[in-house]
Amino acid sequence: MKNQLLLLLAIMLVQPFYLISSDNIMDDKGNESSLLFENYLTPSEDDYSLSLINLQVDVMGLFFFGPQVALDFQFADMIAVGPYMRWHYAGLIYQGVVTDWFSDETTTSLASYSIGAQAKVFIPIGTGQHRPYFGLGFEKSFGSDSYDPGGTLGDRIYEYESNVFHIDLGYRLLTNSSFNMSVGIAIAFGSDTKNIGYNENNKSDITYYEKETRVMPLVQLVLGWQLGK
Repeated sequence: MKNQLLLLLAIMLVQPFYLISSDNIMDDKGNESSLLFENYLTPSEDDYSLSLINLQVDVMGLFFFGPQVALDFQFADMIAVGPYMRWHYAGLIYQGVVTDWFSDETTTSLASYSIGAQAKVFIPIGTGQHRPYFGLGFEKSFGSDSYDPGGTLGDRIYEYESNVFHIDLGYRLLTNSSFNMSVGIAIAFGSDTKNIGYNENNKSDITYYEKETRVMPLVQLVLGWQLGK
């Protein structure tokens, strides 16, 4: 009986300290939850600033005139300027146009691409997470395709080049990580600077075709990764 009374007394003495310790743990957990809420759900303005470099891939180019890879240098938390390259060969619409919508045996050259430069202005809204933008760009486009007409002259080869000027409008979403995503539309104005054809076994006999000017709409879905501070 005596031992039981001593045990009961010990429990009564320890219980208040246990309750105090439990309250402290709950307070700590509450503070941690509050910090998580502040850091991730209501971040400061600095969390959504543009970094020094943004590496971008336009995946929607697979359905249009080829995927595009760009490297933008960003400054003033608003302006981005940089070079890019577009690989036409991997574009569905580009391949369709060259092959008369896949109805002939024309082969598009792997070396069909564009190199260019662009500048964009990103307008920060609130914390800067949401940024509508507008931009301008210029690229030099190179293309080639061929088909086999039969006979002894070999493949018939076509080569063409053009200057392309484009205007871009869109929206970029920044995240707390380095990832960002942009959706946009662009209107491109292309003007041929070269449009020739010749036979593989008689390259000196060149045919000069009429140069064309065209307007091309584009839809962009750009995935980006920011690098640096």
